[in-house]
Formats: sequence, C-alpha cells, structure tokens
Amino acid sequence: MRFRALDGWRGICAVLVAAHHLEARGFFYGQPLIRNAWLFVDFFFVLSGFVIAHAYGEKLRSAQDASAFVMRRFGRLWPLHVAVLVALVVVEITHLLLANWQLFAADGSAFAPTRSVLAIFTNLFLVQSLALHDFETWNGPSWSISTEFFTYLIFALLCLAVPIRRVRLALSLALALGGAVLLARYSQFGMRETFHWGIVRCIYGFFLGTLTYEAWRQGASRAIAGTLGEGTAIVLVICFVVFAPGHPALEYLATPLFCGAVLIFAGDGGWFSHALKIRPVAALGRWSYSIYMVHTLVLVLLFSALRLGDTVFVQHWLSGGSQARLELGAANDLVFLAYIGATIGLAALTWRCIEQPGQRFFATLRGAEPARLGVQPT
Repeated sequence: MRFRALDGWRGICAVLVAAHHLEARGFFYGQPLIRNAWLFVDFFFVLSGFVIAHAYGEKLRSAQDASAFVMRRFGRLWPLHVAVLVALVVVEITHLLLANWQLFAADGSAFAPTRSVLAIFTNLFLVQSLALHDFETWNGPSWSISTEFFTYLIFALLCLAVPIRRVRLALSLALALGGAVLLARYSQFGMRETFHWGIVRCIYGFFLGTLTYEAWRQGASRAIAGTLGEGTAIVLVICFVVFAPGHPALEYLATPLFCGAVLIFAGDGGWFSHALKIRPVAALGRWSYSIYMVHTLVLVLLFSALRLGDTVFVQHWLSGGSQARLELGAANDLVFLAYIGATIGLAALTWRCIEQPGQRFFATLRGAEPARLGVQPT
C-alpha cells in the first residue's frame, strides 16, 4: 500500500524547510510558516517511523533480514548525501583557488571549522551529528539523516530482540518518551537540537511514528479521516508552526501533533488527500529527499556567485552559520523564488541520476529488489 497523500505532505514540507534556510528579507521569508519551518524536520521523523513500521515491522525476523534492511536504508540515504558532500568540497576548493587568484576576498572562510577536513570523514560515515562536533558541518541539514540511520539500527535491533508485538510497542513508547526526557533534560537547544542530542530528537519522533502506524493498523484513522478531519489537521499544524516556536516547552508538542496529522492523512479519505495526490505535488513527494539534501548546495552556489560578483550582501552560511542572509533590497523575493525553482529542478535531476541508481545498486548487494514503501522515508 502506498500512502500517496503523506508523500505529498513530505514534498511540501521539504520545500518549506529549504525556504526556511534562505533568509531573504521580503514577503516570502516574512511569513511565519517559513520562518519556523525547521519544525517540519520532526514531521519527517514521525513519517519515517510510520512507513518503516508499515514496510518492515513484521519482516525483520532474522539477522539476514536486518542486514538487508540496513543495506537498503543505507542505499536510500548515503549515495545522495555523499554526492552533495563531494560537490561542496569541490566548491570549497574552488573558493581557495579564486582567493589565490584574487577573485575572491581572502577572508579565510574556505575550510572553516564547519567545513573541516575532519568533518569530511565524519560525514562520510554518517556520524557527524553524534556529538562529535559542536556545530553542523558541511551540508547542515544532513544532521537528520545521520541520526536517522542510527535510529534505523535501533529499530532493527528492537524487532529482532523483541518478537512479541505488545512488548515491542511498549518499548517503543519508552524509547520515544525517553528521547523527549533526555532532550529536555540535557540539551540546551531543546527541540532545536541538531549536533549533540539530535539522535534523541529523532528517536522521539521516529518511535512515536511507529506507534502511530500501530494506531492506523488498528483502524484508528477511520473515525477521524475525511475532509473535515484533514482540514482540521492542516489548520492545527499551520497554527502550531506559526505560533508555538519561541515557547520551548510547547515545541515538544509538535511531534504528537504531527502524529495526529499522519494518522488522519493515512486514512486517505478526504478532499485534501486527493489534492495532495495531484501530479505537481506528487512530483515534490518523489523529489522530497533530494530537495532536502541539495538546497544547501544551491545556497552555497548562489552566495558564491554573489560574492564573486562583488554584490553587497550579508551572509553567514559560508562563514560557518546555519542560515544564509540575503540583502538585495526589492530583488530579495525574486532571488527567493529563483532559489526555490533551482532547488526543485536540481532535486528532480539528482532523484533520477543519483537516488534511484544508488538504491538499485545497494539493493543488488543484498540480492534483493528495493523495498516498495508507502512513502520513502528520509
């Protein structure tokens, strides 16, 4: 079964996250839904837990099953991640050469701590967000796939070690609640955590997502699915993302709220579900992982071009910050739209040329076809 409406949700959320990372003062970035779109990463965690539980929850019964599962998940995440990393390293080397030729300001920003040689290797092994750095490195959004890959391993171990469903569900709840408690207790960033305690943020969302799948499996969505339920879920999500950020305690409620939205739209019974399955939105769903992963590269190329052209602007991405700021006056909105268009266009290309071949290659290593998931998780 394919959850096409949820696929559409993920595509829209990926675009919003990409939009969030370009701080271009103007109409678009001024919308609170975009300014606070970092919260949608937690929607990805919930959705990933839901569809992984659907596709694999009853299929991981042996070490061989778990090995094939891990290989498929690695093949889903790593090829595009490493391709973008290589591209960013090439850009960084180009910065050094341009500075040497005095076409770039020699400000020492190339291979800054956030883009160090050491961080290349931690990124290659997907451990960059396991408290090895005090900041996001290279492709900043990839922190989430670092934590998610290791959460997959926990899920596989749980399935192997605890074959009794009820016990496994109880442990999943304990993991989710434990993740939230650890995040609240030890992280200075709370739900904004990425590089130190990001894995417990992921565990919190992922395992609540697996429990959401169990609720769907038991028919819980039948009573709340439909146009009214879907419309209510959309309004609640939008209102929460617009108003809750800035209140740290409230931000923890984003995950259960996203669980409710996933449960409702998994029922696929209303007008909004049908709207999420139209061709343009479905395409965003297919390209969503690429959109999420390549938008940093688009930003770096954009600001590198502006820097080369000696345009007056202020930006923090290339000097180690987590966001890029654009100050081109009235042109900000035009550049913003061009950036979103370029990100989607590049994502369509990388989906076809990197994501799909990479998945097929790693599936071949295990002698199995790629898993047919309802929604491909991040």
